[in-house]
Parts: sequence; C-alpha cells; structure tokens
Amino acid sequence: MADLQKISEIITEHIKTKGDLKADFTITESTQREISMKDGKFTLFRTLFDNDLSIMVIKDHKRGTKYINTFEKEAVEAAIDEALSSAEASDPDECFDIAPGLEPENFSNKALVPDIDKLMERCLELSEDIARDHKKIKVMEMFAKYTRGHSLFINTNGTRDDSEYGFYQIVMEFAGNDGQNSTGINVSWVNFDNLDKKLIELGSIEKDLTDAENSLDPINISDKFEGDVLFTPACAYQVLSYVMGNTVMDNALVNKTSKWLDKIGEQVASPLLTIRANPWDERIICHEVHTLDGFRSENYDVIEKGVLKSFAASLYASNKCGVERALNTGMDAVVDPGDTPYEDMVKGIKKGLIVGSISCGMPGATGELSGVAKNAFYVEDGKIKGAVMETMISTNLFDMLFNIKAISKELLCNGSMVMPYILAGGVTISGN
Repeated sequence: MADLQKISEIITEHIKTKGDLKADFTITESTQREISMKDGKFTLFRTLFDNDLSIMVIKDHKRGTKYINTFEKEAVEAAIDEALSSAEASDPDECFDIAPGLEPENFSNKALVPDIDKLMERCLELSEDIARDHKKIKVMEMFAKYTRGHSLFINTNGTRDDSEYGFYQIVMEFAGNDGQNSTGINVSWVNFDNLDKKLIELGSIEKDLTDAENSLDPINISDKFEGDVLFTPACAYQVLSYVMGNTVMDNALVNKTSKWLDKIGEQVASPLLTIRANPWDERIICHEVHTLDGFRSENYDVIEKGVLKSFAASLYASNKCGVERALNTGMDAVVDPGDTPYEDMVKGIKKGLIVGSISCGMPGATGELSGVAKNAFYVEDGKIKGAVMETMISTNLFDMLFNIKAISKELLCNGSMVMPYILAGGVTISGN
C-alpha cells in the first residue's frame, strides 16, 4: 500500500519551489478484485492495483494539468514541472481559480470490507436464477467486481479531503436465444454496497433479461406516425443527459449556445419533471465528496417542477459567465417519481413505443434528435404488440420536455442514478 501522506508531502514541497502559484492535486490508490463467470462456472479471479495522480496548477492566470499513474518521487516531481510548463505555454484567463481553503475532513462509506465468498455465492445464485427462470437467455459473460480505494485531495489554499470508499459491481453481457433466433447483445450492470439481496433483484437486471427474451420474435412497423414514447429509466437518463449537455453544462454556457442562458426561474419543462443533482442521496453509491474545483459537494436542484433552478457550472464557467456555481460536479441524477404506475402508463398509449435506448449522435444546440430505437416495443391501444427492429424516432428535446404526459411511480436505482420511466407525446416514429 502506498503512503499517500508521504506522497502528498513530496508534491507540496516541490510545488513550493515553483514560486507563487495556485494548485490542487488528487492522489488515489485503488484495488479491484474481479471475478469472471461463463456458462455458470468461474473462469477468472484476479486482483488489479492502480495508482493515479492528477495535478492542476495556475500561474499568472494560466492553467496546466498533468496525469500520471505512478507515485515514484522523480515521476511525481516531473509531472508537476510538466503541468507548470503546460500552463506557461497556454493563454491567460482570469477566470481560472481554485476553491478557498476548507477545514480538513475525512470521508468514508460503509462497504470498506468486502465479503468475496458471499459475492461468489451471489454470482452462482444469479446464474442459477437465470437458468431456471429465463430459459431463453444466453449469458455470454458475467463480471463481479469489488473496488476499494483511498484518495487524498489537497489544494494550496489548505483544503485536505481524505476519502476511503468501497463498492461492488455486477456487469452482465447476454442475449435472447431460443435455439433458432438470437437478439443483439445486451448489457446490464449495477453498483451496490452490500450483499443482502439476490443480484437478480438489483437495478434493472430482471427487467433487462425479460425484455431480451421478449425481443426474439420482432414485428415490423411499416408506417410513419406521431405517437407516444415511453422511455425506460436508462433511456430517460440518456435523453436527459443530452438536454443537460446542451443547456446547463460548462460548454453550453461558456460558448453561449444554451437556449436556457436567460431561463433561470422560468418554466423549461412540464411541471411533472424534477431533476436533482444529489450525490448525497443514499441510493447513490461511491459519489464525489468535493467538486472538481475543490469545494465540498452538496445536493442541488437543476429543474424543480419544470422550472430551471440552477446551471451545472464549474467555478471557471461561473466566473466566465457570471452565473451561480453548481454545488457539485458529479451530476448524480435523481429524478423525482410521478404518481402513475408503469402499467397504467402503457395502458394509456394509443399508439407508440417503449424505448430502451437510442442509437444516435449527440444532438446539437437546437435539440433536434433522430435515431434508431433499440430494445423497443410497439404499443397499440394500451397493449404491447411485440418488439420492433430498425424503427426510427425523431423529436425536438426542448419540445419533448413540455410534452411529458406522465412519470412513473417506479424508479430504477442502479447505484449511479435514480430514474423513473418517462412518457412523452408528439414523437415521430418511422418504421422500415
């Protein structure tokens, strides 16, 4: 195990020799234990070790960064020199800054001691559950991981955050297969901090397996129409991420391409929609404890009942654009549930799709989205008629936010987000 305190002293002392500058750095060591399964049998058990050091310096309003994966004294000092050289070669910008000094603080979560034997038992149990209850599923490979990490964040203003963390993860690659037909490969994953539940009950694993089985006999949609789309939680996260990237994140603010630049306090979506950036939500596993700038992370609301409350602006974007700094930079999305059960949302669809993901490029600042609906099912008169292939959907994201018809009571909690199903109208659907 590396002595992070000793490494931090080496860095601090070398930075002092460089004159008047601002800097922050993060030292992280982590250990990952990885178990692989195939055909219901364990195929690999390995332990991976990783060391990471990221350094940022600001001198004469010029910023430079460097990242290395070794803690050797010569390499660490060279990394600081390279970060400083990078800064000196860059253009000055008075908006570059670091967070003010904060009292030192220690952070830890509750999964610091793994139970690898229990994890292996849960993996075998999951394999048996799939073999028994999902006979039309072919599991290509299953990976179970436990990651344990220790991190120090320090800046030249006196902040010192000491963080220890641990979490489990299951990642599974699978396809529907009935002996004659096969679907494309699906991936289901979840982060978690205890082994109290069966793995098949976590995240959306059970639902993903069922959807893959139900996709074996797809139907064709030949016409083009305007209908409803019920976004699964994973797809809702994808779509909302596109919206956030084009409106509230740094690039959209600094480049002044966001359509919401002057919309703080105004309605930008249906009153049904509330989006929170909540790293401290108990359902978010292994979250950030400080922002990328060095402020202590806090929860905040991005959109509340359709009203834009905050931008996701870093300290730099805040200084550059004259907007409020976001209280965290992790954007761990927590979307409030609605009052409509998923089954009732399906029953309310006259004609439309349930969509698991969208294959498309990043929508531009205008919000126009067009792509192929993946893991999708056709719904007519409130009944699911079957899976569909090569079906296009197109919409304007900003219009779609106002066209939200319902948000589900049910939530997907996979350790990195808390997300409901979202039903939106006015989407153009085109068959092949």
